[in-house]
Formats: sequence, C-alpha cells, structure tokens
Amino acid sequence: MKKILSLILAAIMLTACLASCAVPQTATNAHIRVTSSDAVDAAAWLAERLGERLTADVVIGTDASEYDVDIAALESDGYVIRSLGDEVALLAAAPDGLDHAARKYAQMVEAGAVVDETYHEGYRIKSLTVCGEDISSFAIVVDDDADEAMQFAASELAKYVEKACGAKLATYKASEYAALEDAPKAIRLTVDYPALGDEAFRITVAENGVTIEGGRFRGCMYGVYGLLEDIGWRFLCSPNDYEADCEIEYLYESEHVDLTSALDREERPAISYRLVHGVGHNTPTIRYKYRSAGSPIGAYGLTGVACHGLESYKWLDKEGLHPNANSQPCFTDPNVIDCVCENAVAEVARRIEAGEEIGREIVTIDVSQYDTTSFCNCKRCEAVKKVEGATSGAVLRFTNAVADALNAVYPGVNVAMLAYAGTNTPPYQTKPRDNVRISYAIYIGANDYTCSAHNVSGENCEPGRYNNYYKDELDGWSALCSNRNLDLWYYPFTLPGVALFSPLTDVHYENLKILTTGQINGIHLDDDNWNQGLLLDPMLSYVGAKMLWNPDITKEEYDALVHEWFDIIYGEAGDLVYTHMRQMEIAGHRTGCWCAFADNCSKKVDYGYLEAHFDEWWDMYLLARDAADRARALEYVERYFAGVLFMGVGITHEARYLNGSEAERAAFAERYEEMYRLFTKYHLMVYNNYSFRRTRSCSRTIRSTRGFRRPTKRISPTRTVECRMPDAQ
Repeated sequence: MKKILSLILAAIMLTACLASCAVPQTATNAHIRVTSSDAVDAAAWLAERLGERLTADVVIGTDASEYDVDIAALESDGYVIRSLGDEVALLAAAPDGLDHAARKYAQMVEAGAVVDETYHEGYRIKSLTVCGEDISSFAIVVDDDADEAMQFAASELAKYVEKACGAKLATYKASEYAALEDAPKAIRLTVDYPALGDEAFRITVAENGVTIEGGRFRGCMYGVYGLLEDIGWRFLCSPNDYEADCEIEYLYESEHVDLTSALDREERPAISYRLVHGVGHNTPTIRYKYRSAGSPIGAYGLTGVACHGLESYKWLDKEGLHPNANSQPCFTDPNVIDCVCENAVAEVARRIEAGEEIGREIVTIDVSQYDTTSFCNCKRCEAVKKVEGATSGAVLRFTNAVADALNAVYPGVNVAMLAYAGTNTPPYQTKPRDNVRISYAIYIGANDYTCSAHNVSGENCEPGRYNNYYKDELDGWSALCSNRNLDLWYYPFTLPGVALFSPLTDVHYENLKILTTGQINGIHLDDDNWNQGLLLDPMLSYVGAKMLWNPDITKEEYDALVHEWFDIIYGEAGDLVYTHMRQMEIAGHRTGCWCAFADNCSKKVDYGYLEAHFDEWWDMYLLARDAADRARALEYVERYFAGVLFMGVGITHEARYLNGSEAERAAFAERYEEMYRLFTKYHLMVYNNYSFRRTRSCSRTIRSTRGFRRPTKRISPTRTVECRMPDAQ
C-alpha cells in the first residue's frame, strides 16, 4: 500500500508542478519536456508508467511549431511518434491523441523497440466510392413530404459519410433535385408503404445511384444505419452507465470501400416492438434499431409493452374506485369498468384534439394492473376465477370491455394488459380481442423466479421448477393470442451481487432464438441495473438488438458480434476481457438452476472453478491493464476486473491469507490492495437489492456504495459478496 500511495503522491506532485508553469516542465523525470499545458496529464502518466525505464529524452504536446511535423490532419485520437535528433517527439492535435501517444510509446519502450508511427492522420476511409465513382459526386435526396425521421436519416448519412472520408453531401428535396440543371447522382431516401410497412427497408445500389426505400415511419432511418454499417461504422454504448457521454462511435479503417450491388437487400424486423429499459445514461442508442425513450425520433407508430397503466392514469383513484395502494381494484365492478372505458375514450379524444393521429402517435392505451399482487376476492371475482381457472380471467374480461369501447369509437387503437405477478396464468375461456395486446412477464409468478442458467424452454431445468412453469404459461398465452398480439418482458440482468456479471451470454442467444417465434411480436429487454462497468449488460443489449431484428444468425455469427463488442470497447485489451467472459460462462454452466436477478453469486458460478483460475485471471488483468491503449479503455478494463478481483480475494482469503504461506499471503495482499484501490477509485457497489432500489450496498469487504471504509471483519469464502444495510434515506 505504501508503494501505491507513493506513486499516487508522486503523480499528484508532478501534476501540480506541471500545472504551475506557463510552459510546464516535469519535475520528477528530467527526460520529459512538454510543449503545451494540455500535455500535463499525458506527461504525468508517462513518468509514472515508465519511471527509471525512461532513458530517452521525450517531448510531448499539441504545439508542434518548433518541429517539422504536420499535425493538422490528425483526428482527435491521432498522434505522431517521431525520432528527432536527440529527442523522441509525441505530438497530437488534441489531449486524447497525446494520451494515446503516451500509452503507445510506453508499450514500445517496454517491448524494447521504439519506432516512428503516425496514427489516424486524415480520414479513416481514404476512398469511398459507389460502383467505382467517388461518393463526393453524389447528393442525398429525400421525399418532399419527408417526416422528421427521414430528415434525421438524411442528416445522419451526411454526417457519417463526411466523418468517414471527408465528402460533404448536399441534401435536396425531390422537387428541388428535379429542378437542378446539372444534378449530381443521388442517394435517394423514399417511402414505400404499405409494401415495407412501418420499419422495413430495401437498399439498391447501381451505377446511377443508391436508393434506400423504407417503411412509412422508420424504414429509411434504419436503412441508412444499415448502409453506414456496410461502410464500416459501429454504434455502441459505454459499459459504464454513470458516463454521461455513453455513445461510442467506431469506424473500421480502410484504404478503399466500394458500395456495389452486392449490398442489395431487403430487411424486415422479426419483432415489431423492440424496447430496452436501462437506467442512468446507458440506454441504447436509436441506432440499435430499438425504440428508445432517450431517442424519440421516429418513435411514432409503436406500441409499448404494458406497464401498470391504471396506476399511471389515476382514473380510479380520482373516482374513489381504487381501495388502497396495496391492492388491485375490483376488475368485475361495473363502476370500475365504466370509469375506465369512459376515460380511455376521453384520453384518445384529447390526444386527437391535440393534433395526434391514430396509428401514428396514438397506438396503445395501457390499462394494465397496478404493481401489486393483492387481487380482489369478492363473490363476482371469485366466480369468474372459478370459471376461468385463473385470476387473469377477470382482468382480461375487463380489458376486453375497454377494447370494445375504444373500437366502437376509435378503431385501430390497441389496449394493453399485463400478464404479471398474479395474472401470469392464462384463463381457460376468454380470449383477448384483436385490439388487445398482452404483455407476459417472464419474471416471477405464483411458483418461482425464472431460471437464467437455462433457456426459456425449460427443457434443461430441474424437474418441476423454474422455466417449466413459465414456458407452459407462455404457450397458453400464445394459443390465445392468434394475431401476434403477444408482448414479452425479458429480464437478462444481474442482481443482487453486482460485482459478478451473471454468465448470460450463451443463454441470451438461445432465449432470443426461442422468443422471436410464434405469436410474440414485442419484446421488452430489461437490463435495468446500475452496472458501473462491472457488468456486461450493454453487450447483451447490443447483440440482443441485432437478434430482435434478425434472429436467424448462427451461433458463430452471434459469437463474432460479441467478440466485436469487446474489441471495440476494450481496444487492445479486448481479447483478454472476452477470454475471461468465456471462462465465466464455463463457471456458470457447472451449476444448476439460478436466477440472474434474485440469487446470490454462490449459486450462479462454481467457486472451485473461480479459485482454480484466480492466478490466471490476475495475470490476465495485469496484461489487459498494460494493453489498454487509451485512458477510456483502461477505465473500462479496471472497472470490469474490479469485480473479478473482488470475487477472487473473497474466495481465496481463507486458504491463501489465513492459512497460506508467507509468499501466498504477500500475493494475496497485493491483489487485495489493488481490488481496494479500484473500488474506491470508481466508487463501485457490490450489492443491490432489486426490491429496494435505493438500498445502500455493502459486503464483508465493501461497506457502502460510496467512499467505503476498510474491512472490519474477515472475508470468508462462503460469505463473500452479500450483506444488507438499511435503506438509504
């Protein structure tokens, strides 16, 4: 610990010294000289990283005026490493580039071979053509009546083509383009409805231009993102949901990309209503082809899965027809039914008067149950339950009544109902109306939590438990919903021990293969958790979005998507982090049934496997930390491996520290101190109670979610990750 504190103190002293100079100089390493104040952080990092190994004189900065080096064409993360007489110059156009240069130079020194290098000079794609013709000779053309989604699609296409190769594409309306005397070739965006519905798209590439035809609402927007991916763009979210700038744009470098008819295709989404529910800043971008609350462009025409609509509208509360917050209303009470029918019709009328249209902004009225499991047991409700064999019978009859009332006045409006926490089991007799959408929650019902270790078919679960129940219920609702009016809540997220990512990658693929068939036409993928970079929820969202659009990909293609995500997020350390994730999948396959958001870590993974591989993972962490080629990638590596170290030190504490040799105790202490440093540095939590979202978190090691103290109790391998503190006020 003294060594770590000394290094930190040295870095602080160095930074303070540098910041106090007009043209800062390093005080702790005479070999480093800076040419600009924005080089202070990179210089401090380089001095700490190399220490006495730095024997060459290094100059670092964004001011290259005294050198014959052109940095004007460098991207923000670009740099030049150049041997200039007695010095090695690390020059960049921006601080991000200086950070990148310092890390790259340190890796060169450690490898024993420093060579001149220029990174990201000019555009990532040197030549972008359409059937051999430079894309700069094209223009973007949109329909005269282009809505906001099509206009946004055109602006996105122009933006990312320019960022890729520098070409600035003008945008015209179709009538403006037709009036041009010497018109450039066109990349045309146009609606083909009803052939392409709301969201499908068709791309056609020819020598005379590119045509992206789309559905009436989002088709051209999704077609543009499809074309941008063909060019080499990838759009992802940060694994750290506390990070305000969470969107990550990545473009593969290429000397030449030629868009040809080989890209011609038509794509239709397998699932019409795709929704993700995240928290913090890390809600997936609209470029995932999700409906995202944070990206409302083109969100019209979409229904949402049911989510306690009656509770939101407060219609029954205002009329005194909702007895108390801990109970559902009586769904067979004529007064309740009349009240909701009248208010639902009035709600649509109000929205039409405000300028909204049925089928565009007005798609669904949510009248689903309150978020409680206490249902009315009056004589009427009990009589319906006896006939229907389930509590859901009365709720569905109520929902059908509202659907009939709306259909009589405003045909085309859907009504949403939950099948959740008491209404999971389908009724025997009543079927939903064609304009009723059922949202079934694979979550928790009358039997048990869902199993996350095995797929939703229940075939691999322990007999009589877990997914067996849910699959039977889901099949029952599928039989009732004959027009694909079945939506699904799907929960692949980790709780309560949030220092350990639940091994969900493989089963995620299996589940989405199963759930994208039959009557299901809406999926709400809920990764609702503050993952802080410890977990891989954003990766599940990324590949989940791909599969909700196209579930026909093979397991090999799925694994390639997963690996790509790691490579982009963690950079040069991507292979190492991916390898660790794959080993954790093995640890998860060695156990029985467990629930990702309900069970403790000891049920999810084989602790013996973790203990046997902890030495390997420690070395993997050190290699990944050294391989990180920029500050952001290093942060992601440290956040991820903080959880790995937390689990490892807890599991090995007794054998290696309490009962270990002197060498084992010393090695354990080093790992413990590094784990402690990471958790304090990033203020990480290790426990989160799903039932109490504001619950503070602690463990035998970490005492709270913010600024935790040192441990006051010994760590035990059987009590590693969970203990509960009172609710935060």
